Amino acid sequence: MTQDGVSTAAFAAGRDPADDDVLTVDELVAWLRLSESTVLKLLSEREIPARKVGHQWRVRRGRVRDWLDGRE
Repeated sequence: MTQDGVSTAAFAAGRDPADDDVLTVDELVAWLRLSESTVLKLLSEREIPARKVGHQWRVRRGRVRDWLDGRE
């Protein structure tokens, strides 16, 4: 880790350090510019790669970026 909390491994691997960010449903809704109901439907149908932690969804930004690009 660097002083600002950014992983040096991410830089070394040539990927965006923001890809390691973990998003909530609200953050994902804002980022994708979709309704909450659409995002929740996509999550429950396992269309968007995510994990459920307790009763809440958590999504890694890089995985969603790959999904959007058709790489997931």
